[in-house]
Amino acid sequence: MDKRGVDELIARHFAGLPPMLQRAARYAVDNPKEIALNSMRAVAGSAGVQASAMHRLARQLGFDGYDAMRDVYRTWLAQGHATFADRASALQRGAGGNDAALIGELLQADARNLDRMNDPDILRALLTARDVLAKARHIYIVGLRSLFPAAFYLNYACGMFRQDTTLLAGMGGIFADELRGARKDDALVVFSYEPYARDTVAAVEYAREKGVRIVSVTDSAVSPVAVKATALIVVENATKSLFPSVVPALSVAQTLAALLVAHGGAASVREVRQSEAQLRQFSVYVTATKAT
Repeated sequence: MDKRGVDELIARHFAGLPPMLQRAARYAVDNPKEIALNSMRAVAGSAGVQASAMHRLARQLGFDGYDAMRDVYRTWLAQGHATFADRASALQRGAGGNDAALIGELLQADARNLDRMNDPDILRALLTARDVLAKARHIYIVGLRSLFPAAFYLNYACGMFRQDTTLLAGMGGIFADELRGARKDDALVVFSYEPYARDTVAAVEYAREKGVRIVSVTDSAVSPVAVKATALIVVENATKSLFPSVVPALSVAQTLAALLVAHGGAASVREVRQSEAQLRQFSVYVTATKAT
């Protein structure tokens, strides 16, 4: 049996399950990666049920026990079958015509994602990242596809108070060219979730070879962009939406920019002031006027 078969079993039996098993089943549908990676006790804790409920759910679905069910999810994850079509199908099944409930679940998921960023390991990693970036001769930033907003924001914000950042966007097909000048005293900030973009992984591998210090913002300690990272920031990105949540990555981008400004001294304030003056010269923003 594959993961799609398990999802179909859950859908078929869901209405007849006791409330506790329904909660466990809903968590399994919404968080397959967690099932694949974590123990029964850890998953039960996240789902808000007793560990025995996960075992009973597996038995109810025809498995010998939780481990047998988890093996299906592990195979799914290892084979890269977390397709966007699967996510879209799960989104439609979960919506059930109740958009207000769906909105609530999406907001609650991101609230939990952000709350987990208070973990001491993440806080330490953020401080390490700040130190790496503050000392870097040049900062390269990459985040492709759905994570481009996080990379763009960090580059844009840093551009207000320092002139030594490069966004690896690959416009015109020059992605590799943009990283050509990287060297040992530089840093690369990378935003990448599963499924990992090929160019992002290639950029990290090239940076490693050049001795560039890497700040990785990713979804797993074993992701291909996590290896040998000087600062590894592993975020939760669970959501029912079509793509894994970009909110935690954007939060990291905002936090890193804020930390750099906070410790940039008078020079950073001076650069921000000069940037504002230049924006005013170009009339970038609409000037507020009183209504008449």
